[in-house]
Amino acid sequence: MLKTYETKPQLMVSVDGLPAVCHNLTCDFMYTAPVGQVTGFTFDAGTKKVKLTGTDLPAKATDIQKIMFAMSECTVDAETLSATNIDCTLVKEPTCGDHAPTLTTQLGNIPHAEGLTKITVTCTITKLHPIANLNLLGADNITFTGTNFPHELETSTVEIEFNDVAKTKCVP
Repeated sequence: MLKTYETKPQLMVSVDGLPAVCHNLTCDFMYTAPVGQVTGFTFDAGTKKVKLTGTDLPAKATDIQKIMFAMSECTVDAETLSATNIDCTLVKEPTCGDHAPTLTTQLGNIPHAEGLTKITVTCTITKLHPIANLNLLGADNITFTGTNFPHELETSTVEIEFNDVAKTKCVP
């Protein structure tokens, strides 16, 4: 049994896959409790603007590493920054699904208030091509046109199923 008088938790450290040696058990860390809280938010699909409200939010743009909403980064409007409000504009179209914004600072993510409700961003299909003479066994390419589709299939779960007897699946 080993005993130590260290009062901080110790870490196993490696650099480039090799174990690092900590002199006198000095590989420790300090936990920093998150400051602030996101208590609410709104999203305007027409302008792609997200408005975060909360308490003790970062008041300087340099304190914000990034804001993400609906799989898109959000550019901060520095003029709107206050301890209770942050406005930002999405860089690209939002991805459909249920989303809440993620506010990241140098000290980590700012937590959401308990009960914060996510907003549903919907996908809209405006056109399918072709829609006739499709092979029932598959192997036809179908092009979907619409809005708020995922930008990257590697990081998104997309399921497409037709409403026929066999519930034919389409692989994106």
